[in-house]
Amino acid sequence: MKRSKMGSCTIALAALVAGLSVTQAKAQDVKLTYFTGPTGGSWIPIAGALKSIWEKADKRLSIENRPGAGLVNLKAIEEGKAEIGMGNLISTVDALNGIGQGITKPYVNVCHLANIYPQVQQIAARGDQGINALADLKGKSLGTLPRGNTTEVVASWIMDATGVGYKGLSKVNFASIADQANMFKDGQISVSMIISTLPTGGIMDMANSRPVRMLDIPDNIYNELVKKNAGFSRFTIPKGTYPGQDKDVQTVQFPAHVIVSCKLPDDVVYGMAKSMTDALPELVSVNSVFKGQSVKDFGAKVSIKFHPGAEKYFKEKGAM
Repeated sequence: MKRSKMGSCTIALAALVAGLSVTQAKAQDVKLTYFTGPTGGSWIPIAGALKSIWEKADKRLSIENRPGAGLVNLKAIEEGKAEIGMGNLISTVDALNGIGQGITKPYVNVCHLANIYPQVQQIAARGDQGINALADLKGKSLGTLPRGNTTEVVASWIMDATGVGYKGLSKVNFASIADQANMFKDGQISVSMIISTLPTGGIMDMANSRPVRMLDIPDNIYNELVKKNAGFSRFTIPKGTYPGQDKDVQTVQFPAHVIVSCKLPDDVVYGMAKSMTDALPELVSVNSVFKGQSVKDFGAKVSIKFHPGAEKYFKEKGAM
């Protein structure tokens, strides 16, 4: 009788161990591919931190990070070659509307997970040339990024909305931020249009060598930008951000964000939204752009659809 009980216990224990082994084997059964950013850019370390955060919080996840870029990432998720990606909201808005290089129809498998930080339109003008508003740029020399870059496209939209356009400028210089800073210091350009985080090193460099006036984007120009792309929203550059900036500047922004496949299970994406929010202090140590961010920033409403799992989490937290 005792032997029978002992045998039963042994069998039960063996079954328990086998069950645990099966559970452990299933702990890594959600394999995901994460398209990040170009080599040397800020998206790669941010994505590396997010991968670690998500895998630590959900033992089922096994995430492979790969280099990428905004449009590449969108295409990879739409075609099922990736489940997670970094993105720019205005590019995502275009893709969901069937607009963009190589896009022939609206994307349907790309969902928003979370905003991560604002990318701010900044217009730095020479403070000693009587440039007080965008209309004053007529006949001046402009610096912006190379043609086709998001920053350059938005610069052309802004100039068109002012009624000046590129044709009304004395010259348009398509150059890197570092080169624009040098041109500004050398007097080759009167204004630089840059989309970046705050403060931007290139503008700090300009402001430390010549007087700089940061220009506002008035409501009529903002309204025209929103007609072009619903991903834009208002943003204030606080006074004191740059040397000599003695007032707040009204401009626009669109967030860098994390996109996911709409086919991912709701519970997986809910956990991703929760764990990245809980780990904000860790993200600040990776990149200062996260400083001052909160769950309300991550979950702020945007002009595209949230993944249902992310939407559930951010609604529970009162962010939406």
